[in-house]
Amino acid sequence: MKKSLLALAAFGLFAGAASAQSTVTLFGIVDAGYARLSAKTTAGSKTVQGITNSGLNSSRLGFRGVEDLGGGLKAGFWLEGQLTNDDGNAAGLNFQRRSTVSLMGNFGEVRLGRDFTASFWNLTVYDPFGTNGVGTNLSIGMLGAAGNGTNAVRSNNTLGYFLPGDLGGFSGQVQIGFGEQLSGVKTNNYFGFRFGYAAGPISAHLAYGKTEGATDSLDAKYTNFGASYDFGMVKPMLLIAQEKSGSGLKVAAVEIGAVAPVGQGEIRAAYSRYNQSNGTAAWNSADYNKFAVGYGYNLSKRTQLYGTYARVSNKGSQSKVVANNGLAFTGATILGGKNASGVEFGIRHIF
Repeated sequence: MKKSLLALAAFGLFAGAASAQSTVTLFGIVDAGYARLSAKTTAGSKTVQGITNSGLNSSRLGFRGVEDLGGGLKAGFWLEGQLTNDDGNAAGLNFQRRSTVSLMGNFGEVRLGRDFTASFWNLTVYDPFGTNGVGTNLSIGMLGAAGNGTNAVRSNNTLGYFLPGDLGGFSGQVQIGFGEQLSGVKTNNYFGFRFGYAAGPISAHLAYGKTEGATDSLDAKYTNFGASYDFGMVKPMLLIAQEKSGSGLKVAAVEIGAVAPVGQGEIRAAYSRYNQSNGTAAWNSADYNKFAVGYGYNLSKRTQLYGTYARVSNKGSQSKVVANNGLAFTGATILGGKNASGVEFGIRHIF
């Protein structure tokens, strides 16, 4: 009997501690659609089609919470995992999208764990398609096999500092990611920052990041600048990005995009150009462009029907394709210098 009472008392203490949480939220997005991709291969013109996910926004499931510690100090956590709802998450749910714990106050925020890198944010914020689906820009991991893309989007083992959110529109963050290698080995170490201004219709941010390889020639540096201005009838966007390897290879990108509200929906469009340099003649001539246009119709504030068309124009030996989350040209060799295209239709629901 005494043991039972002690157990109940311990449970009561635990429940009391748990209820001290100011907020705990379950959130997510389920996005699914049909896509068809086309490209020229060594076996002729080929297409791949099927049901996919994350054509407008990345499907996800997450938990986040904040506890008020008093005196203006707060603790918070954020666990977010990718959903591949076209196959029911056959690979299993994890929290690799984000897994962080934070301490927040008038000083800003100190955040630890797996997180988006500072140098990634501009690529998605200033892309009308939010780096999702067939319309997304090609500015992530532009160096491909020639560069270290480990931290192009997220980094493990990060320690980040974010400025307070009450600085009149100015914001900034500095981030370090530890590769956790033996002493003297720097593989996958990351350093990055992002600073800018966003208030009213104006938004502009500059970001930089560096991932270290086992040798200096395997390093990768990311620099980008993004800006937008909301006129109400249309919101134009500009993204300028560059990736450079430790060996000197460079890819520079410029994207001009826009989002325009039309009735209960919006039109999205983007044109981007990618220039390779500082390599061999074949590398330097393998430039590429991309055009994308789409429309989304809002059934409610949380549910949207969407459709997107995109086309990539390759030069020289370049063989970029239109891709999305779930379909790929497996078992086929893409011909260089040929065009590729893709189209998708889907529905996205936020909860």
